[in-house]
Amino acid sequence: MKGKLRILFCGSGKFAVPSLEAICAGPDELVGVVTQPARPAGRGGKLRHTPVEEFCTLQGLDVTQCANINAADSVDRTAALEPDVIFVADFGQMIRECVRNCARLDTINLHGSLLPELRGAAPINWAIMRGYERTGVTTFSLVDEMDAGAMYLDDSLEIDPSETADELRERLATLGADVTCRTLELLREGQAQPREQDHAKATLAPRLKKSDGLIDWAADAETIRNVIHGTWPWPGGQATFAGGGKRSVDVVIARAVADPAAAQGPPGTLDNDLCIATGSGRLRVLQIKPAGKRLMSWQDFANGYRLAAGDVMERRETRER
Repeated sequence: MKGKLRILFCGSGKFAVPSLEAICAGPDELVGVVTQPARPAGRGGKLRHTPVEEFCTLQGLDVTQCANINAADSVDRTAALEPDVIFVADFGQMIRECVRNCARLDTINLHGSLLPELRGAAPINWAIMRGYERTGVTTFSLVDEMDAGAMYLDDSLEIDPSETADELRERLATLGADVTCRTLELLREGQAQPREQDHAKATLAPRLKKSDGLIDWAADAETIRNVIHGTWPWPGGQATFAGGGKRSVDVVIARAVADPAAAQGPPGTLDNDLCIATGSGRLRVLQIKPAGKRLMSWQDFANGYRLAAGDVMERRETRER
């Protein structure tokens, strides 16, 4: 098929915005945008619109909040738009066959991993948490099985040991916009040749739980750093500071460096450099957020809480949420 594509875009989170922006700037016709409803957020419970809706408002684009895209009235609205392609990115809803059948060509998803690795809701987080050196994005055809459809295109980048999941997500979103455009170009030119995934190589990246951020100080320093960076900003690398005779305080560590130097003392103990001993190596904390306080530098925390060699970071127990 040559000529303009009629595209219905379904997206909600920040990861989706660069792809939507690229589609708006491209040669195709955007026939609609669907996003998740605004939800209460913060202590005041003020309604917060999705990043995709905020982008649409700034650009003067029509956007539809939809609580269930698979509901009969929503399917009717989708069919009436006569889309050639339904393009999905960071949407937050399963899209069933009744919706997918409304697309003349295909319903395509942009996923934040190199499929079939890291299928699921949190591929970017788990890529860091599992110590991957590279990850990427993939466009693929949606099917009923999670992230299992035939793949159109992918592209990859290196993971910097210093970056958090939030920072990696931003870089992958930019890469994803490029892959989105290239995928649509293949469809527009009638040259798309999706290839089946090797399902035997599939791995899972489930939605994060609060307990995924709990730090086990007996693990090695790199593993702990990966947990800290992979879970930021939520749930974050969680521990409890319990310095000698000082009051205990729950903390979330936001950024750290793994130091291979031999640890001085048992895991969790601060040494003379105020690095934290781990099961192998030590951890140099860069940023930390005490409970009820702002995010601060480690030096500010050390000064405020009068840290000293021999103080201890303990494993924090938490309930799931």
